[in-house]
Amino acid sequence: MHCRGRGSGLVSLMLALSLSIGIVLSAIHLTAQAERWHQRARQLSLMEDQAYQVFDLIERLLQQAGYVNVAIPMSVVSSRPIEGAIDGLDDATVSGTAQTMVNIAPSSSLASDLLVIRLRGDATGQVLNCAGFAVPLASQSDELTGRSILYIGLDPMNEPELRCHYHGASAWTSQAVASGVLAFQVRFGVDVDDDGLPNNFLSASQLSDTASTTLPLSLPLRTRIVALHIALLMRSPQRIGWVGTPRPIDLFGINEVGCDSAEDGSAYVLPQQLKPNRLHRQFDKIIFLNNSLRPDA
Repeated sequence: MHCRGRGSGLVSLMLALSLSIGIVLSAIHLTAQAERWHQRARQLSLMEDQAYQVFDLIERLLQQAGYVNVAIPMSVVSSRPIEGAIDGLDDATVSGTAQTMVNIAPSSSLASDLLVIRLRGDATGQVLNCAGFAVPLASQSDELTGRSILYIGLDPMNEPELRCHYHGASAWTSQAVASGVLAFQVRFGVDVDDDGLPNNFLSASQLSDTASTTLPLSLPLRTRIVALHIALLMRSPQRIGWVGTPRPIDLFGINEVGCDSAEDGSAYVLPQQLKPNRLHRQFDKIIFLNNSLRPDA
């Protein structure tokens, strides 16, 4: 009887140890899974913060580019942006190390666009370029004294970032605006019927190729820009263990993903163009110029 009792106790001990090991392993698995989800949520939050930082910057620049003093009669000051105030290039970036000029080269990141916003400074010093510095005072009402160039470059770790290229006190220089911006696409909303709302959204190439458009050209297209449609593809700065099967991404989110009939293939990103084990998220926003809803007199 005594031996049978000792054997029964040993079996109970082994069973308890097995259950304990199972509970510990389950706890370790749940902890690791929770850590992965926490890391994923943190990366998504960082991407969202960076994307909206870009939108806020472009919105501030456009408000200054399209600013009209509402106290001045429309017959004196037009609500349209000055010719050349807003421009861009498809599939372009600023290249080279020279700080005295702007060198344009093909984009190094998914055929991303380059956006140029020129501003005219005033006596208050409140007109700021993309780096947050005051734009020099303009001597004439149609003089553009500050140029902000937004484009995608690569940081020292070969990670994409949106940069601001501007002319400082004595030379051109660049600084990072937001990290993890893998693609930067711009469409220019033009108003052709003078109601202050965009009738068409055109790429920079379409904006330049006026011969191929059917839009009325009583005014230059660039003076008819009332809004920009900005699309970003953000990539997480860190690797994630498993992110699922990548899918094609429509950067502007308006057409069927993977549509072969799309006029601009640069607006679509295919799975093979995405880096594995990274999170990717698309953001887009239509940003209006300040006072753009006031048609010309």
